[in-house]
Amino acid sequence: MYKVTLVTVALLFSFSVFSADETINADKEAINTACAADAATANCGNKKVGTGLLKCLHAYKKGSRRFKFSEGCKAAINKGQADKKAEK
Repeated sequence: MYKVTLVTVALLFSFSVFSADETINADKEAINTACAADAATANCGNKKVGTGLLKCLHAYKKGSRRFKFSEGCKAAINKGQADKKAEK
């Protein structure tokens, strides 16, 4: 009985972790897509989320007062942050 309970708990935990990883990956892709034009404006090249895209965008924004994130980019970043916070 004890082993069955442990196996069940382990399976449930692994499914929740897998689901969370899928959500985070989907959020990263959404940010990459939504922020593509912003990245081009900021000369961020081929950077993606996880390889410096957000740092590059924020550094450009800090140096250029006229630069503003597009609404789609802001929404994607905010959703990604909310999902990451909800995961914890």
